[in-house]
Amino acid sequence: MATNFTETNNEPAVVDHNNPAITLVLQGQEVAGCIIDGGPGVNVISAKTCEQLGISDWEACPFGLRMVDTRSVRPLGLIRKLGSIIGGHHFEILAVV
Repeated sequence: MATNFTETNNEPAVVDHNNPAITLVLQGQEVAGCIIDGGPGVNVISAKTCEQLGISDWEACPFGLRMVDTRSVRPLGLIRKLGSIIGGHHFEILAVV
């Protein structure tokens, strides 16, 4: 598996332009330039977005979250198996409201 890196640009230094990327073989096809990303600690969806999508059946969330600014917050709820299509593929994700 080959490893390469994206090109650097002239945006502010706080932006990471050296995302590790790999060539991935998926269903027998090579896909170059796939960025390695562990993903978010949690998937978050706002209550407003849930309202707009007609989602109201979330369950109680058994944990709190520590935000990037170090605040501790208590989520409104938890949605299990939220249907999402990413890159043409269907995923069921866990989302915190």
